[in-house]
Amino acid sequence: MLNCLSIEMTMKNENILNSDYWYETITAFKQGELSEQEVQELYLWKAEKPEHKLFFEEVEKSWKVSRERNQFPEFNIVKAWNAVKAQTIDCKEVKSISLWVNIWQAPVAKAAAAVLLLACITWAMSNVVFTKPTFTDLQSFGGMKEFYLPDSSKVYVHDTTTVRYASTYGETERIVYLDGEAFFEVQKNEKKPFTVLSFRSRVVVKGTKFLVCSRANDSVDVIKVEEGKVAVLEKYSRSGKEVMLTKGMTCTVDRIGNLRKGETMNTKPAVWRNADLLIFTGTPLNQVVTDLKSRTGVDVKLNNPDMGTCRFTGEFDNADVEEILQVIALSMNMQIEKQGSLYILKGEGCK
Repeated sequence: MLNCLSIEMTMKNENILNSDYWYETITAFKQGELSEQEVQELYLWKAEKPEHKLFFEEVEKSWKVSRERNQFPEFNIVKAWNAVKAQTIDCKEVKSISLWVNIWQAPVAKAAAAVLLLACITWAMSNVVFTKPTFTDLQSFGGMKEFYLPDSSKVYVHDTTTVRYASTYGETERIVYLDGEAFFEVQKNEKKPFTVLSFRSRVVVKGTKFLVCSRANDSVDVIKVEEGKVAVLEKYSRSGKEVMLTKGMTCTVDRIGNLRKGETMNTKPAVWRNADLLIFTGTPLNQVVTDLKSRTGVDVKLNNPDMGTCRFTGEFDNADVEEILQVIALSMNMQIEKQGSLYILKGEGCK
C-alpha cells in the first residue's frame, strides 16, 4: 500500500511510467527484500533514463529520512541501568506478583503452609533424623533370676522388680531404669559409664558390683557396694553433689535429694542374689508382705487395710519368715496370728 510520502513522490514524477510500482520496488530494494534478478532489473531501469535515476535517488533519500524518524536511537544499556540504579538505590524493587503468589501470601494459605511444614519436620525428626527407641523390661516371675544386658553386664532381679533398658543401650552410653531391687555386675568400660536411674537416685559406675534398692513408695533409695567404686547423685542432680562409695560402703538418697553415706556393711550384697538378703527402707507394709511372698512363697496378710501405709525399715540376712514377722510386729506394735500356712498381722493403721 502507498503511504502519503509515496503519493507525494508519484505526483511530483507523473512523467515516470508506473511510478508507484517503481517506488515500491526501490523501497523493497533498500530493505533487502528483492531477489538478485529483481535487483538487476531495477539497475537496468535506473540506467535507461536520467529521470529514472533522479526518481531512484529521491525515493532512496525519502526512505532514509523515514528510517531516521522511526528508528530507535542506539541505547547504552549499562549506562542507563547505572543511572536508574543510582536514582532508586533506596527504593524497593517493584515485582510482578502472579496469582499464585497472591494466594501464597494470603493468611489462611500461610497458616496451612506452616502446619504442613511442621508436620513434615515432625515426621522427618521422628522417622528419619531420630529413630524412636524400643524398651526391654527384665522381670522375674517367681523368685530371683539372672539376666545379661547387651554389653554382657549381669543383673539379678526378683519378681517385684523391673529393670528397663532401651534399644540404644551401649551406643553412646549404658543406662538402665530400676523399679525395685537389683544387684548389678557391670562390665568395665571407661568410655561408656554405666548408669542406674531409679526413683530418687542416679548411680554411675565404670565397672563394679553393687546393689540398688528403690521403690516408688519407699522413703529413700539404698545403694550398697560390694566391689569397685560407685558415684551416687540425686536423680536430677539439683544440688550438684555426689557421694563416692567404695567396697563395703552404703548410701541413702531421700525424696528431697539428701545424700547420706553409711558405715561399712556387715552383710554382703552378694548374699541377696541367693534370696537370703532382704532390705526394706521406709517401705510400705503392703510392699513388705508382697516381697515376702515373692521371696519365700509364704502368704502374709494384713487384717486392717489401713496398716498397708505403715512404713518399715529393716535388713534381714538369711532369716526365716517367722523371724522377719516378729521383728516387724515388735517394731510396729502389731500381733502375729498363724492360720495353717497363712500368717496374719494384726494392728491399727498408720496415719
